[in-house]
Formats: sequence, C-alpha cells, structure tokens
Amino acid sequence: MSLTSRGILADAVTLWRAERELLVALAGMFFVVPMLGAALLLAGLEPTATGGDPEKLRQALTAFYTANLPAILAINIAIEFGTFAIFNLYLQGGGRTLGEVLLITLKRFAAFFVLTVIAGLFFSLGFSLFVIPGLFVLARTWLAGPALAADPAAGMLGAFREGWRRSAGLTGFALLGLASMIMFLAFGLVIVTGGILGTIAALIGGAQAVAPVSYLVTALFGGGAWAALALIRVAAYRLAGAPRQGI
Repeated sequence: MSLTSRGILADAVTLWRAERELLVALAGMFFVVPMLGAALLLAGLEPTATGGDPEKLRQALTAFYTANLPAILAINIAIEFGTFAIFNLYLQGGGRTLGEVLLITLKRFAAFFVLTVIAGLFFSLGFSLFVIPGLFVLARTWLAGPALAADPAAGMLGAFREGWRRSAGLTGFALLGLASMIMFLAFGLVIVTGGILGTIAALIGGAQAVAPVSYLVTALFGGGAWAALALIRVAAYRLAGAPRQGI
C-alpha cells in the first residue's frame, strides 16, 4: 500500500494523543537527557582552534571521539533504547504501564540494537558508493525496527523482510521526506533560538549564564524531533500493511 506523508503524519498525531504521557516520559529519559549530555560534550570541542585546516580538524575530531568514546556509545545506546521503547509502547498493545514497556524493551533490546547496527552499515555502504543508494537503503529498512517490536518472534531476518515489504512503493520515501522535514525544522529552531540567546547574552553581558540554557534548549528540540521520528516510523508501519498493530 502506498502512503502519503499527510496520512503518516495524521496517524502520528493520533498516536501522540493516545499515549502522550508515557511518550513524554520516555522522550525525557532517553532522548532529552542523553542529548543534553551530548551538547555538553560538544561544548568542549573547539573547531575554530584548528584554523580552518581540514587535516587539523580531522585530527581534532578523531581525538575528541577517542577521548569520549564510552560517553558517546552510552548516549547512542540510550537513544536507541528509547526509540525501541516507543515502538513497544504502541506495537505491543495499549494500556501498558511505563515499567511494563521498559521491561519488554530491555528483554528484546539486544536484537533491536544489532538490527539497527546492520541497517546502519548497509546505509553507510550505500551512501559511500553514491548518495541515492544510501537513501534507498534507509527508506527500505527504517520500518524493520517497528516490525521487530510488533512481532519479535519473527527475529531480525523476519523484521528486515517485513520492513522491506511495508516500505514498498512510495511509503519509504514519504517516511524519509517527513523525517528530513522534521529534522530540518528542529535544527532550524535550534539555530534561531541560539541566535536569540546569543543576542541576549551580548546585550546583558551574561554569555556564561546563557550557555547552559542553550544546551537545554538544544536537547529539548532534539529530543522532541527524535520522538516525532519514532512516531512517524510507527505510523508508517501501522498504515503500510495489514493487519494493523497496537492501538
């Protein structure tokens, strides 16, 4: 079944209304907090110190990732855990408590994380060969995660197969277009807000006080955008094939 971006977005709004309290709790724990940590880490990276030299910038980035690898890995794991928890919230039936959702997610997270890594490797390979193959792989594998949450007994191979089937036609690219739009809006809001905060700091001479607020705002926008992306993936999965799952 081919879907439109409007249909996916409308169902995502329905999902939000159905479980918004638990969704906000999950997004706060696993998106906003880790992204705040990432913002604080990145605050210590000073690309201007490289003088615009690409080689020095590459060395600075390599040193940064090497020094902060455990923290970066923990941030990514937390965000992926939160994403899978949202999938389970909606695709394992309604009426579950936060504790039940977290327990289900914990039991099945290893398979989901491996699935995500494999999909990421295929995307990186396709993107390195040419941009379009990478985007195609992303569009056709983005529903594998929801498929695993809806039917864990099918395993990773079954999840990839079902995700590929449900993203046939325009569905995958409608999903990708919505994802791009949401991330663009989120980054745009971060930039605009950062500019406003920077102007305020310049006027009052309080840059040190404004900086923590800017980190928090970045984390809030980023966490909200990531939660919206998870909802869109669930909505696309629900609408792209029968039987309908969850609520």
